Amino acid sequence: MQTVEIIRKSITELDTGIIVNAANRYLQAGGGVCGYIFKAAGYEKLQEACDKIGGCATGDAVITPGFRLCSYIVHAVGPQYVDGKHGEAELLYSCYRKALDLARENDCHSIGFPLISSGIYGYPIYGAWEQAAKAVADWTKENKDYDIRIVFAVIDNDVLDKGKEIFGVYGDGLLLVRKDDWKTCAMPKRNERFEVPVSIPENKLDVLRHGHRPTEMEDKWFWYMEGDVLYAHRSWTGFCIYITDFGEKGKIKVTVNRDPEQYTCTDINEDREKFCDLLCRWTDTPYDHYSQWLHEISQTLAKGSNGR
Repeated sequence: MQTVEIIRKSITELDTGIIVNAANRYLQAGGGVCGYIFKAAGYEKLQEACDKIGGCATGDAVITPGFRLCSYIVHAVGPQYVDGKHGEAELLYSCYRKALDLARENDCHSIGFPLISSGIYGYPIYGAWEQAAKAVADWTKENKDYDIRIVFAVIDNDVLDKGKEIFGVYGDGLLLVRKDDWKTCAMPKRNERFEVPVSIPENKLDVLRHGHRPTEMEDKWFWYMEGDVLYAHRSWTGFCIYITDFGEKGKIKVTVNRDPEQYTCTDINEDREKFCDLLCRWTDTPYDHYSQWLHEISQTLAKGSNGR
């Protein structure tokens, strides 16, 4: 499985096997992100490892042990932004590609990035995210057989929001949807449970694990996963309609909303049928939210007609 996460956290707090340092060409300890990484890893040992390498060209990356911080530290040298006409975009794109190449070469399946060159090197935030997203999308397409978790750590909410927006455009469906990406309400106390005696294939479960964030008015579902549990909410209201546990092999356990002000269905058999249909539609690639919207309208009209 290949995923991208963008989270608000210091990069030195990540649990990834590799942490990427926004390095200078001389591989010397600096300020900002670089300084924090050297401090967390152990200044003397990390500087000694960097001195043995000697330096790194702009747009390239090198690897050292991570010492106290992680398994490895990749030192990626981003460009200083001038005016966008001096090859800055190509060099920044290259940084990410080289760092991901080093992850694969060293059999590491998780890597944490800062937003390279967006600090004292002055690269505009939108453009910096654009190159990051394009590089990650291209690399993962070319390395489809390699499972990797890619995490971007930022500390500013505006920077985080821009990253999610741009990965939504360029990220080729890699961005992992999280609970706080949408308005949500908890499952009410009035609920009911049922089981579906089936196993969902791992490739379909991977599709669900990425989650789904609505982009249009007709898109009526928002969902995300925590561990083996999927939470499905109505996008317009945020009401939680289904909580689905995939943790037991051969069985899907479903909790369904029974608050009449939030969800009108009261028939367990109808719910089971609806849920199975939704699972089939949600795991289509790509998910066709417009077709699902039309399907729900036709079901509602048919139900009203039968009740006359």
